Amino acid sequence: KVNYFVMPKEKRADDLGQERKEKEEILFKKSFKWEEINQTQILNEKKCIPRKTKAKKYSPMLKNVKCGFFKLSYNFDTYYFVQLQTIVMLKVCFMKLNSHKEKISTRFCTSFYSNNLLLRKIFLNFFKSIPLKKLKIAKKFSNINMADRNTRQTHPKEQTEQNQHIITSAYFQSLKKLPIPLDQSQCVLYKHELLICGGYNQKACYSYHTIKNEYKFICEYPSDVKLNGHCVVKMADNNNEITLLSFGGYPFSSKYTLVMKYISVWSNENNDNEINKLKKSNNFNKWVPFTDNQNHPIIIGRNQDPYQGLRAVIGGSNNHLLFITYFKKDISVFNLNTFQFIKHDTLPTDNLIYYHCLVSKSENGQKNKNKNEMLLFCQKTGLSIEYDEDNNTFQFHKLTVCDNIALFFKYAYVCINDVILFFGGDCWKGGEYIVSKLVHKYSIQENEWTTFENTLPSPLCHCVAILSEDNNHIHIIGGKNDKDNTVLTHMKTKVCVWDASQLSTSEMKFITQYWIRILKIKLGWINDFNKIVINYVKGYQLLMVLQGHDKAVIGVRFSEDGRKIVSASYDHTVRIWDAESGKQLQIFRGHTDSVFTARFSSDGRAVVSCSDDGTIRLWNIDTGTEVMKLERYFDKIWDVDFSPDGRYIVSGLKDKTIRLWDVHSGIEMKQLLGHSKGVLNTQFSSDGKLIVSSSYDKTINLWNVESGELLKQFKGHSGRVTRARFSPDDKFIVSCSSDNTIRIWDIETGKELKTLKEHTSIVNDIKYFPGGRTIVSCSGDNTIQLWNIESGNRIQILKRHSRSVKCVDVSQNGNIIVSGSNDCKIRIWGLL
Repeated sequence: KVNYFVMPKEKRADDLGQERKEKEEILFKKSFKWEEINQTQILNEKKCIPRKTKAKKYSPMLKNVKCGFFKLSYNFDTYYFVQLQTIVMLKVCFMKLNSHKEKISTRFCTSFYSNNLLLRKIFLNFFKSIPLKKLKIAKKFSNINMADRNTRQTHPKEQTEQNQHIITSAYFQSLKKLPIPLDQSQCVLYKHELLICGGYNQKACYSYHTIKNEYKFICEYPSDVKLNGHCVVKMADNNNEITLLSFGGYPFSSKYTLVMKYISVWSNENNDNEINKLKKSNNFNKWVPFTDNQNHPIIIGRNQDPYQGLRAVIGGSNNHLLFITYFKKDISVFNLNTFQFIKHDTLPTDNLIYYHCLVSKSENGQKNKNKNEMLLFCQKTGLSIEYDEDNNTFQFHKLTVCDNIALFFKYAYVCINDVILFFGGDCWKGGEYIVSKLVHKYSIQENEWTTFENTLPSPLCHCVAILSEDNNHIHIIGGKNDKDNTVLTHMKTKVCVWDASQLSTSEMKFITQYWIRILKIKLGWINDFNKIVINYVKGYQLLMVLQGHDKAVIGVRFSEDGRKIVSASYDHTVRIWDAESGKQLQIFRGHTDSVFTARFSSDGRAVVSCSDDGTIRLWNIDTGTEVMKLERYFDKIWDVDFSPDGRYIVSGLKDKTIRLWDVHSGIEMKQLLGHSKGVLNTQFSSDGKLIVSSSYDKTINLWNVESGELLKQFKGHSGRVTRARFSPDDKFIVSCSSDNTIRIWDIETGKELKTLKEHTSIVNDIKYFPGGRTIVSCSGDNTIQLWNIESGNRIQILKRHSRSVKCVDVSQNGNIIVSGSNDCKIRIWGLL
């Protein structure tokens, strides 16, 4: 069962001879069928290095080892090994792709199985970029690496017969069967135990020990309780005990609400006297009625509420609120301190809600304790639910649901690292009952779905999924198969198989250092791989999310020194933020309608803003007060900007005019007339001598500030031009439009130089980087994209906003990007 290619010390590169060539030819002719090679034919020595031994320890032995395209050359001073499996995989991948003939480092190959998970992630990302026509080989490579399983030599017939079994068993490990068949079960984690709390018409509760792979009986539900789609949540947790809350039932009869204080049934083995005393008190490890402070029984649920298949999560500023979603389309909030319902509402959905997915985003780092965010999925419904504890109000936002899962419910689900994983489920389609074995992933930040090629070993519904204590494994328990039989199934799968977590800064440094060391041996690695490494080493990632605005954020801008950010919103406010900490420093209230734009003065001491209320307001940052309001019965004012010297303000209005103002006196100095429709954007050039404007009339105008003369007009966009910006050297203009394009114009010639067309919706804002070689754009397709101006290629795409991205800006050093969106959030992105 050992897969090594061992070269003895006495055989040098020059005298490997015909024997080595023949073995090599066999190796590559067999392609992926390397198992057919007789091991004794290639193992000339019994001495091997164990597979899991770190290659790093033996790397000094390697002097000149390279695995070229159809070529191997070795030069050893002592024994060294090459993992046959990895070499074959790499070579066959490139043989079949037939597009890269550069050499592949054997040292790199061996590192794949030497606990070097980071480089493996990067390599696998390379294969994700391969076109579908070439993807078969890549998928085989991905499966073998990600499954992290031991291989064995197999006869070709046996391999064919067992192919399906290998795929499934590679991802899911079977554990000891359940003591009884269970479906619709509920499960809670407690240290190394999974507390399995009953199931459909099954009252028994068990503890499963994740280390011992054993079950122990805890108790049974009371005899008068009938379980059918019940719910169990964890109310409290401490070192020695945990409190569980279980509730459910039918409308107009047989509702129940129970609690259990649980102490580990495995604790006797630790001879813990304190725990044993608690057990003997007879107050633990049994379901008892839920009572208030006066010991009166409390039943959660109104008489008419159908609680079969309900879901619930605990939240609130003090973890005192129970959020319940249930049939048909209802959501309720129950206060666990006052034992009263405080809110009932209806979910905005077209399908029924039961046996669904409900997770709390607070588990993934939600900062504002007074605002609870949850995600709900059921068949074609996807909802982001926000509850404002202060105002006792709900806000609902619809989320996309991929077609592959839109028919299903009754799936197992688990939330970890900003993704939700879904396993199995069932549905009725065309009168046929279908049970799924698919695995889906929903990325919360990116609002994207993935359907995995790899599946559950068999179809399952009504199963339950839960994370292990170390968050490394997902346990899938019970359920029903496609024959409607309740099963004894208990299996687990590694989290890393389905969710490769974001790399930290320290990990980035590790990759860079390791890559530099490898480059010293002149690898000549493939260009595609280099591009991927560059993306990891030099790219933008989300640093923080700023929350404070209640409505869409329409404008964001850095101060000159990059230390502060000003934002404008439909919530009628202007806010100042600390760019490093994300703390809200100031809030300016005064506008009576949506604020479209806010800008810092060049000295950073003032902010100017404009609004749908027809006013321009000037704010003093030091005092936090409004110092000037320009109000002349204007129409809507859509944009405003300071001149570089801070003496003037330029504004664009819906009434087709551009107006120039003196900052100190507030006097209107000039009107620029030339657009045939409302002016959406205005900006001064860096020397203050020119103004660029864009309009609903699909044109971009260039103006002389001193004379007010229209110098040039740029035409080409087929929709309204949302933004037009000068390049840092004032030689070019970049514009974006509702026609989904970005265009670059030469100011001197007036010609269009480039058109960029990767966005799939309106491009709302655009900005040059300080060096003038890169631009950043944002769009109604919920993305932020970075572009290389010279090549016209997209460099990076940032997907974290859940709704249209309305505005974007870049700090003066180019290291930070800030964006604002219809999702009411401001996101700050940092350069690695």
